Amino acid sequence: MGKFSNMLYMIDLLNTGNMYSIRELAKKLNVSERMIRYYKDELSKNGIYIESFKGPNGGYFLIDKLKNYTSINKYDTQLLQYAYEVLKENKFIFLDKYKEFINKVKNMNDISEEKSKFISNINMDDNNQIEIVIINAIKKSDKIHIVYSNIDGSISNRIIHPLQTFKYKNEKFVTAYCELRRDIRHFEIKRIIEIK
Repeated sequence: MGKFSNMLYMIDLLNTGNMYSIRELAKKLNVSERMIRYYKDELSKNGIYIESFKGPNGGYFLIDKLKNYTSINKYDTQLLQYAYEVLKENKFIFLDKYKEFINKVKNMNDISEEKSKFISNINMDDNNQIEIVIINAIKKSDKIHIVYSNIDGSISNRIIHPLQTFKYKNEKFVTAYCELRRDIRHFEIKRIIEIK
């Protein structure tokens, strides 16, 4: 299969709701693990954001299933802009309406890109106090100071900017920008000991 076919097949696999390690995906697509990372990067450039967990039980997954693969991207809007220039040279009578349409498409694409970066899913049952604080921080775009129990049992203090909450394998997580790591991280909510 070609690159495009492989990427579609990779989306189909992840769209099942299962998590696949890079090695599993490489085996299924009959390509190298490096190529799987390349596919992930290419898909993210086109608005299909694949999440990942690191570690021995980690892998790639989609938080929300994709209804379809088609979306307007920056290349589509560039093409519309080129068409605008041609229409302008040919004195198209509805040029002002076409320009309004291009602006609408650009705005839709900008909003779509932002939403697909951080897909909010904050519909959690049996919210405890920590979850309520996190959800309120997401709504208000606030940062919070957490005391977090790491996988190795050590305790760390983090200042995070929560972006979304989600469930994975019946565990609750918050995706947040971590000031300590200067990157987006997934924090298991039950391992948040305290919010200061």
